[in-house]
Parts: sequence; C-alpha cells; structure tokens
Amino acid sequence: MTEAFIPDHELKLLRRLLADLPQLAVDLGDTRTKQARLGEVIRRRQQHRPSEQPLPVHLGAAAVADELRNELVGWVRLVCEQRAVVYEGLADTGSLARWLARHVYSLAITEGAGECYRELRAIADQAERIVCPPAVAIVVDDAKLTRARAMALSASGIATLAQELGEEYRNLTRRRVHVLKEAGEIDPVPGPWRPDWPMLFAVGEVLDSHLRVPIRDRHAKSCWRKTCGQATQGGR
Repeated sequence: MTEAFIPDHELKLLRRLLADLPQLAVDLGDTRTKQARLGEVIRRRQQHRPSEQPLPVHLGAAAVADELRNELVGWVRLVCEQRAVVYEGLADTGSLARWLARHVYSLAITEGAGECYRELRAIADQAERIVCPPAVAIVVDDAKLTRARAMALSASGIATLAQELGEEYRNLTRRRVHVLKEAGEIDPVPGPWRPDWPMLFAVGEVLDSHLRVPIRDRHAKSCWRKTCGQATQGGR
C-alpha cells in the first residue's frame, strides 16, 4: 500500500479548502476590478493634477491572486510528474483547484505533499483578509458618548456618527433612523425649521431606541454585507 504524505484529518481540510478556492479566486478578481473602476473615476476627476494618478488595480489582490494560482500550478505539476497523470483543463485558478480536488488522493501519495494544505491555507487566509478585511476595533470613551448623546442631528448625521461609536451601533444607518421614526419609537426635535432643512433627532433618544428595538433579520444581514464590501449582492 502506497504511503500517504497527508494525514486523513488534514486531507479532509484540504478537500474543503480546494472546493472553496474557485469562489475565492472570483472574489479576488472582483476586488481587483472594483479598485480599477474606482481608479478610473478618480483619474477623471484629477485630470488637472497628473502627478496624483492612483494605481488602477488593487495591488494586494493582484499579488495574492497570482501567488495562489502559481501555488496551485506547482502542486498540479508535481502530481502529474510523480503520478503519471495528464492535466487537461484551463490554466485559471478555479480549474486548477477543481482538478486537484478530483485528484486529491493522488496528491496525498505524492512525495512532498505534506506541506500542501498549510501553504494553500496561508495564501487563502491572505486572500480572505483582502476580500473581507476584519473590522477595526473602535474605542469609545464615556465623555465622547455623552457629547454625542446631547447633540441633535439629521438621520444622515446620526448614521455617520454611529460609525464612530462602536460595534453595537454598527447597524444604525440612515434607513434605520427612519424605520424607528415610522414605528413611533422616536420623534423629530420640535421646530420651527426652515422647509428645506432635514428633520433633526435627539441623538441620545435614537441611540437608546436603536438598542431597545430589534432589527429585522433581513435588514441586519444587509448591513453586515455592506461592511464586508458586498453591498452589490443584495444589500439595501
């Protein structure tokens, strides 16, 4: 019986990882494309300042995408050379990952394959941090929160302020403020105001109502997608 160089428990993890890599490659491509489009928009706005041209691609995404593909090419080549298997498929990351998933047992008995999972996992972790970067922890002191609660702001102003007040207010969007108003949980600050001025709300009242009133699952999931850079997949 041929000795396997990848233990059974790690082989299961490897199969799962290989199954996820095609979609991860697509997400990396989307990240590169979005950055390129943003760069084009900014370039058009800065034509009068040619020395300040932004880079047209997300360099991190591009580098990790190339590293991932090259890593897969190396493992495919090793399997083909040692196991006398012929690779028939495209040279893109998704095709390479799917081929290795189908030939994972051949890979397991290929000399040197013991490092395959760890090396692919390390690159995949880099890719995931680029596609969906971790949230930055926000530290809010009591004085800052007290000052914020005493203010009167529009729904847009409250939504902007909420992003500086920590995780529990992450889903306090402009739409959320209007939902609380329509539900009778908050009222605008009494006027009189000019007709073209937006309604103002007492920030402390809005913060308290936001924590007290549950958020509908659909709305909460939408807000989470936006924080992960996936608003185009159904965020509202």
